[in-house]
Amino acid sequence: MGEDRVIWGTASIWYGSPQGQLQAFRAFEITPEFQARFGYPALTPAVKAKVLGLNAARLYGVEPKVQARCTVGRAELERLRTELPPSQALGPRTARAARAVRARDWAWTGA
Repeated sequence: MGEDRVIWGTASIWYGSPQGQLQAFRAFEITPEFQARFGYPALTPAVKAKVLGLNAARLYGVEPKVQARCTVGRAELERLRTELPPSQALGPRTARAARAVRARDWAWTGA
């Protein structure tokens, strides 16, 4: 499909904030070894920007605004990490709990 045809999506309306998944995707890299061995393309910041919003903007005819990069320094980030409560992923935490949510929310589908 290629980097121009992938759009980020979640079921966060049902399962809570996808912040952890977004952070993981932003940090994820495909090693040069795997790129060479399996032919995977690099996940560059430009590719991630397309997946996380630019492709959807193009699809819907939205012109994204270019904004300045965040200038928060490491010291400020560390201060915020100590002062703010830890983030917590919402939603089911076990396979059993996930099946219960599915049975309750998707019962009408017959799936």
